[in-house]
Amino acid sequence: MGNKISLQEVECIAKLAKIGLTEEEKEKFSGELSAVLEYIEQLKEIDTKDIEPVSQVTGSVNVVREDVANNCDEDTRKKIINNFPEEKGGYVKVKQVM
Repeated sequence: MGNKISLQEVECIAKLAKIGLTEEEKEKFSGELSAVLEYIEQLKEIDTKDIEPVSQVTGSVNVVREDVANNCDEDTRKKIINNFPEEKGGYVKVKQVM
């Protein structure tokens, strides 16, 4: 198997990913990345002309519900507020989220 990914390309990829590699790791990843590219080349040979595009294969669908506020009794509301470190005007106070 001839390496399609050079050591210089591995170094460039590592630099972009901000990871340091030893010389042994560069050699290892050069071979592994080349193997991935060879596998992709094999996949390009498959005839997919009559295959429908899919985004997932499990048949799962998103389950959504309407976002509705539910009222609770005064005792439950006080218990919830008492569990928070801060309260202001009968509401729980949280840190600002940006």
